[in-house]
Amino acid sequence: MPKKKQTQAGKPSVRRRPATPASRYAVTIDHPVDGERIVYTGHYAVRIGTPNEGVVQLSLDGGEYRSCRFGGGYWWYDWHGIPAGQHTLVARLVDPLSNRVLRKSSPVTVTVG
Repeated sequence: MPKKKQTQAGKPSVRRRPATPASRYAVTIDHPVDGERIVYTGHYAVRIGTPNEGVVQLSLDGGEYRSCRFGGGYWWYDWHGIPAGQHTLVARLVDPLSNRVLRKSSPVTVTVG
């Protein structure tokens, strides 16, 4: 008979419940990082990471979500015509079949100038 796994306190470890479907998805804005100051040179490539399949979109300053492109293992948004000042970016992962939003990233606030 196999032994039960013991914790440091000598009590049996507790098996956690499986993650709910929403918590299994992740999407993160890798670059820029929150609080970063961007020196604008005409173009900035926002890098977004997710280990999940789906489609990634990005919202700038609460506007409509725009499609990102996939390349090199990451999702990218080519940001052009950036006005100086503070901006907030939010990415989301969307199921391409149902068009259901699976997860949103934490907001990233940057200053351009």
